[in-house]
Amino acid sequence: MEHEYKWYTIKVNYGHERHVRKLVSSAIYFKEVFIPYQTVCNSKPDIKELYEVYVCMHLCDESKDILNQTPGFCNGEPGNFDVVSDNEVSLKRREFNKYKWYILRVASNYEEKVCQHILENSIRLGINDYFKEVFIPYEEPSEAELRSKKTAKRRKCFPGYVFLYVNLCDEVLNFVNSIPKSLKVYGFLKNGNIPKVISDNEILSMRDALYNAQEAKKLSHGYEKGEKVKINDGLFQNFTGRVDTINDEKKIINVEVLILGKPTIIELDLAQVEKIKD
Repeated sequence: MEHEYKWYTIKVNYGHERHVRKLVSSAIYFKEVFIPYQTVCNSKPDIKELYEVYVCMHLCDESKDILNQTPGFCNGEPGNFDVVSDNEVSLKRREFNKYKWYILRVASNYEEKVCQHILENSIRLGINDYFKEVFIPYEEPSEAELRSKKTAKRRKCFPGYVFLYVNLCDEVLNFVNSIPKSLKVYGFLKNGNIPKVISDNEILSMRDALYNAQEAKKLSHGYEKGEKVKINDGLFQNFTGRVDTINDEKKIINVEVLILGKPTIIELDLAQVEKIKD
């Protein structure tokens, strides 16, 4: 059966674009994905942004079902499955070919301040269209860490770096050079005397690595490494400890507990432990 492919727009939650890209290699209904970046500052932990994504696809019940099962896809959002002409996509591509990734070097712990300054003042000066994304790579806390008020902090993966997806014209260079010295901006990471371009593939690889690292924190059966649990049966009943590893096949969990003041890994059945609710 021959499929008819057209361009459509869909809405995807920020951070889930990778899942849409994978559709091209995993399903015959999807031919191409184009993701034009939108201006985003991710310095706020609770930020929730939607990306407009262009998908060249054969729209049918099967492709809709696949999308509905794709993490981050916002079913029912306005703009989902609006048909877009080839010319409109081509124009969008030409527009975004002007934008490249660069790294702005700043003092550690000033990343968020610089990010906010760029967004607020570029709007004030009417040059915000030159900036498509301001990005600070973070390692997000796990659910177990979020339940522990002492450790629930986002950690910067590259302290001292702010990533910019920008049309690097004279207006942008002048804007960056005029950032107040109090914000401790040291200029662009350079290749010789010119700002170094970071390839899209490098950015995608970095984001995928961050996502995979986040997913790796999660263990099966709803537990996470380092999560606090209570032993409810057996020799160590009423002991508390922290999850180390889980053996899915044998349904065994390894828990680190303190025995006579010494950290000790003990092996238990999953039924012998329960989560501690904070």
